[in-house]
Amino acid sequence: MLPQTRRVTAPDPRGHPASPSPTSRPRVLPRAAVGSAGAFLAVVVGLAVVLPPDEHDRVVSNLAQLVAPAAAAGSLLRRARRADGRLRATWTAFGVACASWAAGQAWWAAQEMTGAGIPFPSVADVGFVAFAVLAAVGLLLHPADGGGRDRWRRTSDALMCTAAVGLVSWQFVLGPVVARQTDTPYLEWLLFLTYPALDVALIVLCLLTAARARMRRPDLLLVCAGLLALSVSDAAFAYLQATMRYAGFSADLGWVVGFLLLALAGAARPVGGTGTANPPGRPPGTGTAPERDGRLLGAHLLPYLPVAVALVTTVLNVVLGAELGVVEVGLATVVVTLLLVRQYLELRDNLRLAGELAAREALLRHQAFHDVLTGLANRALFRDRLDHALALHRRDLRPVAVVFLDLDDFKAVNDTLGHAAGDELLVRVAERLAGATRAGDTVARFGGDEFAVLLEDGGDADETTARLLEALRVPFSVAGSTLAVRASVGICALGPDDPPLRADALLVRSDTAMYAAKRSGGDQVVVHRPDLRPEGAGPAGLAERLRQAVDAGEVTLAYQPIVDLGSGRVLALEALARWTPDGVAVGPDVFVPEAERAGLLDELTVQLLAQACERVACWSAGRDDVLSVHVNVAPTSLTWPGLVPRVRELVSWHGLAPGQLVLELTESGLPTQQDDAERVIGELADVGVGVALDDFGVGQSSLARLGALSLESVKIDRSLLARIDTDEREATLLGAVFRLARDLTLPVIAEGVERPGQLSALRRMGCRQAQGFLFARPVPAAAVPDLLGSRGVLTG
Repeated sequence: MLPQTRRVTAPDPRGHPASPSPTSRPRVLPRAAVGSAGAFLAVVVGLAVVLPPDEHDRVVSNLAQLVAPAAAAGSLLRRARRADGRLRATWTAFGVACASWAAGQAWWAAQEMTGAGIPFPSVADVGFVAFAVLAAVGLLLHPADGGGRDRWRRTSDALMCTAAVGLVSWQFVLGPVVARQTDTPYLEWLLFLTYPALDVALIVLCLLTAARARMRRPDLLLVCAGLLALSVSDAAFAYLQATMRYAGFSADLGWVVGFLLLALAGAARPVGGTGTANPPGRPPGTGTAPERDGRLLGAHLLPYLPVAVALVTTVLNVVLGAELGVVEVGLATVVVTLLLVRQYLELRDNLRLAGELAAREALLRHQAFHDVLTGLANRALFRDRLDHALALHRRDLRPVAVVFLDLDDFKAVNDTLGHAAGDELLVRVAERLAGATRAGDTVARFGGDEFAVLLEDGGDADETTARLLEALRVPFSVAGSTLAVRASVGICALGPDDPPLRADALLVRSDTAMYAAKRSGGDQVVVHRPDLRPEGAGPAGLAERLRQAVDAGEVTLAYQPIVDLGSGRVLALEALARWTPDGVAVGPDVFVPEAERAGLLDELTVQLLAQACERVACWSAGRDDVLSVHVNVAPTSLTWPGLVPRVRELVSWHGLAPGQLVLELTESGLPTQQDDAERVIGELADVGVGVALDDFGVGQSSLARLGALSLESVKIDRSLLARIDTDEREATLLGAVFRLARDLTLPVIAEGVERPGQLSALRRMGCRQAQGFLFARPVPAAAVPDLLGSRGVLTG
């Protein structure tokens, strides 16, 4: 990474250091440096008007061309002392290059001011040639994406372009001139050809380095601008000399300007410690993904342009009867060889990139279906295999059983020994559970200290449970302590004669049995029976109170904005169900399952959809863009036959535009059969309603089914954002998820953004939409107009 420089703020009148204003933007170039450069240039140009041309060219112009590189050398070498690592070598090379030019110019100025002749070649040419070589070294040392591979590629590209331009120049300009000047010494002609070759190499390196640099650095851009000015001035000087039209200082001004730009590059200071100068609202060191991709594409295609011109002109000359000489053949051979080398390097890098993408895909797939801590199957994989087992039970009457296990008093381990010890214990427990089951059984960790075992193909639930508990009887040695582990176990089994069950119902039954074991004191095994009441079902009267609330329309919606990270505007609103009977809030995780058990879910879903459609239609009046509303739908609602007709009625009644209503489903909410899911999503799309995938990245459809479904968008689960601003590995993983979504042309919304650091990381990854407490908490419907009326909620 590019090293950060320290920002120093002026102390306040009381002697305390002042804190930098969060809204102020430090100057990239100090005023004193810009003023000095401008004053120097103004004096030099002003003297050109006052003094006779010969005297000005002999004294002022020569001194200006000496002072400017000397000042640039001092500025760049001072910058080198403040830099670290490879940047220090870069700035040192630039500084020594300017010093070499200044030394050559000092000899040149002394010769001209004393009236002595200046031979060609001369001592000054050593300094001038050394400048170009050292400047090229500085550009190659500059950090850029790709590290050493990129430096070799830039070197080969510069050589290839130089050879290509040299081939064209030799055919049309240099070759004929050399053929006429047969009495010119060899060294003179060699030096005559070296200058344009070095200029071309510098120009190519400047363009490639600026395009491929990790960040848009103002100091790097000033270096490139200065070197380009010097290279163009060299070319102009050579042309004017060859045509006998050299006019003195007016042609030399480009050299002075070029070195002044290099001096300013040394004086420039990074913005915000990252060396970037970005427009407001854009994170340092980044551009938008299209801008960055455009720069990289241009950098890759640029070297091919001079090569194509050189090869085309050479072929045309041969076709027209021209005879290629030794120089043309040699240069053409160099161009073709370097082109083949470049293609080989590109092919090798593409193969390497393909391997990295395959490895990332495998990593993402594994993490999507496995618990990160223990390596066991996660809830998504367990649910997928349970669906398959229940399908076989319905078709072939095969037995299936779920053993649900929860560790007793696990919280005490975390509280006394710490979370690291708790994690270690969970890993050891997972190993023993996996060792106590058959190869065909699925052992999963559902989260926390909850585990589940799926038994297929006739596995006996009682025998398996006995083996599991026996495996846990041996005490565990963790963090220097010996721990006895006990567990509460719930079992739900379906035999050949039992009626089919849905996966959700079987999981609820096994979970209910497990909590019954816990209520009995723990370290118990309970088999599900009809009289067991689900944990969290609430008092017996909760269902009736919810029925009354649904009849009275007391379940309302709160709205949280989904924000455009570029403009800060609210693009959409997520509707969140709220119920507060007697002033006490009951969460959706309680009343939605209760509504499903009481048979109220379909009616409640329609009520909430009607509220959301009515509100978004009202709030959209007068807006130039489309405001959409995202409504969470329970997993079982998507397969309800009445969902699509009722949604069609609501969209038509409120006159909603396509895309204004989006239904959000968790990954487990999609139908198990892909054809069923695509059919329902297609029917909703026909009425202009999109389907978004919620909690993306933690469930079974993260990779396996994502590309096959016509989704409106996906929401990145907040768990994947938790540490992206502090954990490089997690940031890399999330970046891969964003790239996968972009490859599928699928919009992505980041959910759960709570810190400015998360926001900055998301912007660097090219994320365009997000929601979370950093922008706004969920607000009641009455507060939404004020939220929409503001210029935007984005403040990070």
